[in-house]
Amino acid sequence: MKRVIFMIFSIVPFLIGDIKINNQKWIQDYELLVNLNIGAKENIQGLDLNKNGIRDDVEYYVHQKYKDDPFQKEIFLESAKKIQTILSLPKSAPIKKRVQLDEELIRLYACRDYMLYKLNDKNIEDKLKEKMIFKSKVLNTNDRLRAYIEHKKTVLDFGEQSMDDKTVDNARVSCEEIYRKLNNPDLVTSN
Repeated sequence: MKRVIFMIFSIVPFLIGDIKINNQKWIQDYELLVNLNIGAKENIQGLDLNKNGIRDDVEYYVHQKYKDDPFQKEIFLESAKKIQTILSLPKSAPIKKRVQLDEELIRLYACRDYMLYKLNDKNIEDKLKEKMIFKSKVLNTNDRLRAYIEHKKTVLDFGEQSMDDKTVDNARVSCEEIYRKLNNPDLVTSN
């Protein structure tokens, strides 16, 4: 009986090798997700194995969510990097630096929303809600949320910044160029 069991266990792996490999891949993917989730909750900085300034759990989420939309993927990855920079600033950071980062983040969101409206996106309401879901992924711990709220209070106390018409027009042109570059590279001319 032991020989039969031994033979079965020796032969079966060769017969179903593909299944074993696929199961192993699934297990590795699952372990990665668990590790990303654990690393995401360790501290404000979280886990950033590739050192690109974006927490790995947020980067994974954005790549999965927007794998077929390079424009939104780029906007949300840049937004994640800006927020991570904001969250990592020391309390003594100059207010001008905070205001600059905040303005850059707002411009990223405004660019995305502008293009959704400009293109008459059919699911615009759902896509506008996605920004809030994204923020909930980035600010997913009490420490991160508190740090972001403190940042916003500091920026708001500094005073509201306004943009003149020329700045707004330049922002629109820049946004449209980014969209064309990411979604239709043939439309972009090189200088």
